[in-house]
Amino acid sequence: MQLTDEQQKIIEHEGDLKVNAVAGSGKTTTILQYALKRPKASILYLAFNKSVKMEADYQLSQLGLSNVRVETAHSLAYKYIAPYQRYNLRFDYKPHEVAQILNIKPKTNDLSHLKLASHIYRFARYFCNSRASKVIEIDYLQTLNTQDSLAFASEYQDQIIHYTRLFLAKMHKGEIDIIHDFYLKQFQLSKPMLPYDYILFDEGQDASGAMLEAFVQQPAKKIIIGDQHQQIYGWRFATNALQQLDFPMMDLSKSFRFNQEVARLSKSILQLKREISQASKVNIKGLGQHQDIKSRVTLARSNSKLVSRAIELLIQQKELNTIYFEGNLSSYTFSEEGGSIYDVLNLYNHKRHLIKDKLLKTMPSFDHLKDYLEETSDTSLKALVDLVEKYHKDIPFFINKIKECAVDEANKKDADMIFSTVHKAKGMEYDQVFIMDDFISEQQIIDSKDAIKAKEESANALSEEINLLYVAATRTRAKLHIPNRLLPSSFQIHDFKTISNNLNLTLKAKVHQAKPKRTNQLWSKMEEAELKQLFIQGKTVREIAMLLGRSQTAVVRRVEKLDLWF
Repeated sequence: MQLTDEQQKIIEHEGDLKVNAVAGSGKTTTILQYALKRPKASILYLAFNKSVKMEADYQLSQLGLSNVRVETAHSLAYKYIAPYQRYNLRFDYKPHEVAQILNIKPKTNDLSHLKLASHIYRFARYFCNSRASKVIEIDYLQTLNTQDSLAFASEYQDQIIHYTRLFLAKMHKGEIDIIHDFYLKQFQLSKPMLPYDYILFDEGQDASGAMLEAFVQQPAKKIIIGDQHQQIYGWRFATNALQQLDFPMMDLSKSFRFNQEVARLSKSILQLKREISQASKVNIKGLGQHQDIKSRVTLARSNSKLVSRAIELLIQQKELNTIYFEGNLSSYTFSEEGGSIYDVLNLYNHKRHLIKDKLLKTMPSFDHLKDYLEETSDTSLKALVDLVEKYHKDIPFFINKIKECAVDEANKKDADMIFSTVHKAKGMEYDQVFIMDDFISEQQIIDSKDAIKAKEESANALSEEINLLYVAATRTRAKLHIPNRLLPSSFQIHDFKTISNNLNLTLKAKVHQAKPKRTNQLWSKMEEAELKQLFIQGKTVREIAMLLGRSQTAVVRRVEKLDLWF
């Protein structure tokens, strides 16, 4: 294998080291070659997630390396903690569950008990992911970025601290099930000494404070690798280890993914950080020479913008036949707390009796839900609210149409268009990338400068917004389409061939559907009975429309009138 001079220097290095690797620069290859050069050493490779772990295990087996153990931070921590504790594990807690566990009762109709519970759970998770050993060491208010959530947390600060301690104590005693972040914290506080000669830490820019603390305590030689400009998980309490650790530093600055045009744009994007901080010089060289277009992706910052674009291209403009959503379509139509877009729609339509999610069922009205979101910063649920406010009664038809045209992961390569948020596309690459306009612009950064001077967390959040645009731009292998509004003023797009500000899409002749047989005819009682039966059987809107000779819109309208939705 032909390695670059930069890769070779890293592989030859002995001792602690941090490596800043730009997007597509072959950091996984570098890690594997580093291990290959040390066949007799005991090596731990910490991968970012389970899919990266599985890929690394496969590549190591192909190389015949049996001296390398691959773990994620959580899988490593679990193996050290679980055998010695009798904990039961669960994925998550909902606000109403936290309120019930801590016996926090509603006093009025303003949902303050649920808002309080949401902050308590967020603080508990923040502590578990932090380097702190005690709750009192953290200023929770400094972690909040919206005025409404900060105002609420300030008013209830003492209660948030008290109940957070109580919630953590209940997990520690085994009175309630523990979450994954809790055993990671237990791992850090146990100060483990891991029996390895080398520890290789991948995606170091997204390390949690707890895992970073456990990492730096190890006597092994430590290599941490990542891209300091790809930190986009601050909302998950990630800390940029590459900026914090005082290790010697080397670079992987040559990208094999994209060309020099994209490299120049990426540098221009990152130079926007000079508006808010003392940004270091960025060195990126694009060596990619890809030209074939076999995969296309639309990238957005938010779920709501992404789903809206899918509706435009698939249904309103009829430019697409098949689509795929990275991370599963359901992750875009359900909130992290469990509520579905249909629950939100039913709340909007004053049909609370049809709501299934317990949190949403407690909301007296749609306006109460919006107020709750302002004071708790639940972004995944807010995305559903935005979609319902935009499309109202058309939501069921649109979501059903998307489901009918969505392919599964096995057929992802056959999709006319892939849709993804930047967070779900991290680590991915595509031949042609269309970037939506909901990312931060240079003008927005300039307008925010004065507001962030007094608060470091706000500056970090703004820097992460710039990172999101950088990550989006660097997913491409061949062509990139980016709105004018998002182009840095220093970048002249007319000089380039593979970067365009044209977001219009024409893949094929538009899809034309035959006119339904019963257009504009009144529904008979027999037809309505047949519709109910087909709906109960689980038939899709498209199938029902074909069987009854009606348009899909007509079917959706009749389903709404008969009050059949969930």
